[in-house]
Amino acid sequence: MDQPKVEGLNQHEGSHVKLKSYLMMKGRPCICTKVSFAKPGKHGHVKCNIVGADLLIMDKKYQHMCPGHEMIEIPEVKKYDLAVSHFETSNEGKDVVIDEIVAFTEDSDEITLKYKDEDPMHREAHKLFKELEANEDDTKEVVLSIIQATVGQAGNYSWEEKIDKVQLRVAD
Repeated sequence: MDQPKVEGLNQHEGSHVKLKSYLMMKGRPCICTKVSFAKPGKHGHVKCNIVGADLLIMDKKYQHMCPGHEMIEIPEVKKYDLAVSHFETSNEGKDVVIDEIVAFTEDSDEITLKYKDEDPMHREAHKLFKELEANEDDTKEVVLSIIQATVGQAGNYSWEEKIDKVQLRVAD
């Protein structure tokens, strides 16, 4: 899931923001959850009040107030479904530690994700995978729905991803 370096993002005016659209707020990719516009004042500009929820950090919201002509960046957002192959582990003393999730795309490309024990979606994926292994159920597979988006400020963008959803599906 390595992506090419991002040089710049598309932009549109604040007065063109719509509910459920993607936008950058304080260097973070967000989805617009509330937008309101005040009529033009004595200086002739529409005032925008935009509220957005972070796509990658759960329960994080941002608010932005701007004139309608201000340009707002639009993040690049990509979504993937990955089928979990196995979990890479290592031994630290007597403990077995999970290091990575190894999964495959629909094109059979192998993807490695760093395992984060503090992330409930990572723990859920591991739990479902272990249940399938214990039941020796080859008819189902664990599927991770991944959201990947650009983060950062102008000229210094990078990619971040998170597991959006963990589910079981019938194996091909």
